[in-house]
Amino acid sequence: LGVLWEPTDDFSFGMVYQSEAKMRLRGKYLINNATAPQQLVAGLNSSATGQILAAILGLPGYVPNVESGLVAMDFKYPQHFKAGIKYKIFPDLQMNFDVGWTDFAAWDKFKFEFDRQITALKIAKLLSNHVTDNTLSIPLGFQSAWNWGIGVEYSATDRLKLRAGYEPRSSAIPDNKRNTLVPINNAQLFGLGLGYRFDADSDIDLSVGFLRSRDNIPANSSSLANVTGVDNLLLNPYAGLNVKTNTKVTILGLTYRTRW
Repeated sequence: LGVLWEPTDDFSFGMVYQSEAKMRLRGKYLINNATAPQQLVAGLNSSATGQILAAILGLPGYVPNVESGLVAMDFKYPQHFKAGIKYKIFPDLQMNFDVGWTDFAAWDKFKFEFDRQITALKIAKLLSNHVTDNTLSIPLGFQSAWNWGIGVEYSATDRLKLRAGYEPRSSAIPDNKRNTLVPINNAQLFGLGLGYRFDADSDIDLSVGFLRSRDNIPANSSSLANVTGVDNLLLNPYAGLNVKTNTKVTILGLTYRTRW
């Protein structure tokens, strides 16, 4: 849903709202089990005492080399709101300013549901309350964030328009949940573009954007990256280590509009 108020040719104000969208994602999985857990389970089940303990703990009787099947998850595309103004400083120079909000708090966790019991999960459930025999939850703990952006448009000719923009994006990931699975935290987005009018009814727009995000995760600061402790073995692949991420994304856009 969007509204646009344009009282003059030099000024306009607009707002847009996009509701959340719920979906069911489905896919396939393939797990190649390592030798170590296979030997661990085989050794545990080699004695009567070990078999009794494995039965009490719900551990598998053996670990196959490969496991495959179907996986699904409920996914919610977050709701989004944005508002902005356009103002012509000079007849040929226009400035845009926008603010936006996205409800990333809807991504509290991702829960993967497998079509059968997974031996690795039957072992991992002893180490985390986010795991069952056939489900795996990743507690993301995202938070909703506001962002702003600024852009300029210069009308070089009656047909050609040149554009540039900048948007500093605040992170939706809290400091204690930063990770390498989603390596985009505080980021900067730079954009360039041009628009060309072929005739009164046809326009084409070209754009290129460059997003960069650098992050430093000190040791023992994130429960999804590098926290130490017996209760953090599963979701902390870099326990006790300093972690740095550097993400660069290039975005290309092409739009063609015509009227008839």
